[in-house]
Amino acid sequence: MIALLASIGFMFAVVTFLAGFRMVRRADHQAEVLMHRVNGYCTITLYLVLASVSVAKNFGALYLAAWIIGFILHMMKVALARTKYVMRYGSYMGAALLITWLIVIFTHLPS
Repeated sequence: MIALLASIGFMFAVVTFLAGFRMVRRADHQAEVLMHRVNGYCTITLYLVLASVSVAKNFGALYLAAWIIGFILHMMKVALARTKYVMRYGSYMGAALLITWLIVIFTHLPS
């Protein structure tokens, strides 16, 4: 169940990453902007659900720190998206979120 949710979350992160690139080029399409935001909210929600399940099943300082760092990266991306630096650093933060999903979720989930 947890691996399935993690896979769905990773797919949402990839779709959000690609939609972000499309949105930067064509920001006048409101449907794409809405899709990007909904995908982002779904990704963060799945991240929080997986973090709570993982920490509840196997509590450890390392697990908790990894999940908190990943959440901080998500919030930094949201904060960056609301500034004028999104054109310059948005793709780097999007790639960092994909790496977060790969590393933190797939390697730190309890077996």
